Amino acid sequence: MLIAIGDVVRHRQDRTLGTVAGVSDEGDGNLVAVKLSGGALRFVRPYDLFVVAHAKRHPTAGQSAAAMITLAVALLVAFIGCRSAQVLGADWVLMFLSGLGGYSAVMSAYHWWYRLTGPRRFRV
Repeated sequence: MLIAIGDVVRHRQDRTLGTVAGVSDEGDGNLVAVKLSGGALRFVRPYDLFVVAHAKRHPTAGQSAAAMITLAVALLVAFIGCRSAQVLGADWVLMFLSGLGGYSAVMSAYHWWYRLTGPRRFRV
């Protein structure tokens, strides 16, 4: 099971909801610290939990700026790809595919960067 701090989980037996507060290593396995309503902590085995919702962070100002710059660069690369294909005498289908390929290359690189720098999940 992959969980992150802040994920909403439900206990399988008594159906209580809580958020993951941390992971503790015991001698016979890992325990997940679940923060219940009212501030109480409960340590539960990972197989007794199931994830209801993953924690979602709001993007910072730097991440928003990086997304806008990446979008602008992707559109510029798409335009350059279309224009280059047109200059070489390509039909409209090849022009479209050339622009789509340039846009996809830039955006997939951005998505991989965001995935590598995003929130960490723990295997328990």
